[in-house]
Amino acid sequence: MKLDLQKTGNKAAGAVAMVAAALLVGAVLVMISGNNPLEAYSTLLSGAFSSKQRVSELFVKLVPVMIMGLGISVAYRAQLWNIGAEGQFIIGSIAATAVGLYVKLPPVLLAPLTLLAAIAAAGGWALLAGFLKVRFHANEVITTLMLNYIADYFLDFLVYGPMMDPAGQLPQSAMVPEGIQIKAIFSGLRVHYGLAIMVVVFILTVLLWRSTLGYRINLIGQGERVSTYAGVNVKRTILLTMFISGAVAGVAGWIETFGLQYRIMENMAGSYGNIATVVALLGALHPCGIAVASFFFSILLVGGASMQRMTNVPYSIVDVIQGLIIIFVIAGIVGQGRKTVKRAGRIGKDA
Repeated sequence: MKLDLQKTGNKAAGAVAMVAAALLVGAVLVMISGNNPLEAYSTLLSGAFSSKQRVSELFVKLVPVMIMGLGISVAYRAQLWNIGAEGQFIIGSIAATAVGLYVKLPPVLLAPLTLLAAIAAAGGWALLAGFLKVRFHANEVITTLMLNYIADYFLDFLVYGPMMDPAGQLPQSAMVPEGIQIKAIFSGLRVHYGLAIMVVVFILTVLLWRSTLGYRINLIGQGERVSTYAGVNVKRTILLTMFISGAVAGVAGWIETFGLQYRIMENMAGSYGNIATVVALLGALHPCGIAVASFFFSILLVGGASMQRMTNVPYSIVDVIQGLIIIFVIAGIVGQGRKTVKRAGRIGKDA
C-alpha cells in the first residue's frame, strides 16, 4: 500500500513538474514578446473564472476533453497507441446525426438510438485499426492517424454535399430535432447535462480497472508473452480494447453534437483529439489524474482567449505550452523506458 502511494505521489509530482516547466518556458516567451508574464498568467486564470459564463465555458470544454482522455487511456493501458480519437469523435457524431435527422421515431426512442449509433460507429472505426493490427501487424499509430484524415474528409464531403443544410449555405448539416437535444443545465448558459454523462463515463472507467477485463487489458500492456502465458486471448482483447476506446470518443462526439452544436459541421473536432492524448499521458492513464489534467487544459483553452483579448500576448502561447507539455511527457516516457531496460539488464547479469 505504501509502495502504491509512493508511486502515485511520484507520478503526480512528475506531472506538476512538467506543467511548471512548460509554464516557465511560456513565461520566458511572454517576456520576449514584451509583456509581463505575471499579468498574462493572472489574466489567463481570471479569464476562466471571472463570470458565470466563463465557468460555464470551462465545463463545456472539460466534457469532451475528459471523456476522450478516458477513452484514449483504455487503449494506452494495453500499449495500444490510439492516435485516432479525433476521427472516432467525428464518425460517432456523423452516425448519431444521421440517425437523428433521418430516422423517424418518438424522441424517447430516438435519443438513445442516436447514442448507440455513435458508440457503434466510433467503436467500429477504432476496431478497424485493431483488426489491421492483429491480422496484418499494422502499426496502430499509423492506421489510427490515417483514419483521422479519412474521417475528416468524409465529414467535409457530407457537410458540403449530401448532409448540407438545405436552408443555408454554410458547411453544416440541418439541426437535429429539439426533442433529442441534450438540454442546458442553467438558462442562459451553455453548460449542459453532458456533464452528468461525463461523470458516468468516469465512474465506468474506474470500475473497468477493477474488473476482469481491466486486468486483462493491463496484462496485455505488460507484453504479449506474459498475457498469453496467463491465458489471455490477446487478439480478442486487443479488438475489444480498441472498440471500447473508440466508443468512448464517440460518446464525446455525440455529446458535443447533441448538447452544444446540434448539428455536424466542418472542423467540429477542433484540437480535442490532440489535447485528449496529452491529458491521458499527463494524467498517467489514471482516471483521477486525467480529470485533473483535463481541468487544467480547460482553463488554458478558456483563459487563453481572455488573455489574448485583454493583453498583447497571442493565443499561440497557449499552443506552445501545450506543445511543451507533450515534449516533456514523451521525454519522461522515454526516460522511464531506458531505466526499465537498464534495470532488466542488471537483473540479467546478477542471474
